[in-house]
Amino acid sequence: MQHQTFSKGVLLIGLASAAISPLHADQPIMNMMPRWDGGYGFQVLAENIHRSDLKQGSEVVGSGFTEDITKLHLQGVYTWDRSIRMTFKLPYITDARREQLGAGGSKDVQHYDGLGDLTIALPLKRYFNLAARSGSWTLAPQLRVPIGEKGDDGYQVPDRVWGTGLSVGYETETYDWFFATSAGFWFFEQPEPAEWSWSLDLGWNARDNMQLLLESDLKWDDDNAFTLATGPALYWRWSDHVHTRIEWKHDVVSKVSTHTPDHGNGDRWSIGIGFVF
Repeated sequence: MQHQTFSKGVLLIGLASAAISPLHADQPIMNMMPRWDGGYGFQVLAENIHRSDLKQGSEVVGSGFTEDITKLHLQGVYTWDRSIRMTFKLPYITDARREQLGAGGSKDVQHYDGLGDLTIALPLKRYFNLAARSGSWTLAPQLRVPIGEKGDDGYQVPDRVWGTGLSVGYETETYDWFFATSAGFWFFEQPEPAEWSWSLDLGWNARDNMQLLLESDLKWDDDNAFTLATGPALYWRWSDHVHTRIEWKHDVVSKVSTHTPDHGNGDRWSIGIGFVF
């Protein structure tokens, strides 16, 4: 019974940070819950992104020209059947600030806040139970709905275009260990480039309600941008209904578009709490 309760809590970790980026396949609640017919839940995630330099391709064209973005995410899920669910993810950018190159190398500061774009998904799951481990396969078609607000000075965080995506994932765990991997893509309306991603997560079930992970995310797009980020995550199950997660990722490799300067060399923190019923 203890192992069953542990598995129920641990498997909701999933892959890297939920829905914080359109590249990721993660779904509420923490990617796995609820796993019963008629179950539902919601989660709130706070995220902060700091990028330390203005780059073009791999070259730094504005050292110390930073970008800071703070988001609050509301996400929800409903399961008709344990293998079929509907999810939504809606971010709100509470504050965004970036420094751009101005005349004579000066810093022009731009600001943004407002609603982000809505993401709707239909994750389809196939579970399996073996002698010493359990797990699942996931296929998740996704839709991006452009409801984000337009920036007043040319700076806006949401893409504000329609997009369609698909992700495929596999995860498995034993009593002590957890493994997950996924791959996915997004196709957007012009002028946004198509985006691709792959992730790998390794976890240790430290106790019956806690898991420690090392997560790595690889992403690239048709505009020659390429990023490899990695870092630790901690999951804690307070009860059968309340779950929390905190993570940090650092850009090991950060290459932006070769066509237009953009900010890179980033770090991202996120913390979330989810409720399932």
